[in-house]
Amino acid sequence: MKRRLLFYSVLIVGLLTSCADEEENPLPYVHVDFSIPLSPQYPKLIAGLSEKVQRGYYGYQKNGVIIVPQSFSNNNYEAFDATCTRNIIEEDTAINSINVDENGFTATCPTCRTVYNLLSGYAQNQSFRLQRYKAHMSNGRVYVRN
Repeated sequence: MKRRLLFYSVLIVGLLTSCADEEENPLPYVHVDFSIPLSPQYPKLIAGLSEKVQRGYYGYQKNGVIIVPQSFSNNNYEAFDATCTRNIIEEDTAINSINVDENGFTATCPTCRTVYNLLSGYAQNQSFRLQRYKAHMSNGRVYVRN
């Protein structure tokens, strides 16, 4: 009986943890690997707010990447592709780049007006989210990659 209980416990935990890391996202894969300095060039990041890094060659269709400080004291960062995923889901021909709002915690698509929460990446009142990239800080630079 104990063996059977142990077997089913391990099976359930394995299934739950293997599914938890997989996140369905409609955005096609694009290679992302860059770093930026925490410098006056990025004043919002220094102030602890989200900032869009455009430069014309980051993210899906070069729409940019949004870097989000998660904890200013611990130097934790998140990064999201700046492409509106609603346009991808609805197979809209116009793929839009979202813009970080003044508050630094949300971003809005200029076309469909979808608002994304930059702490989670999810669109408000929706089940879809922005494509997340790995981000971390080291030696005064924020590194972003997938």
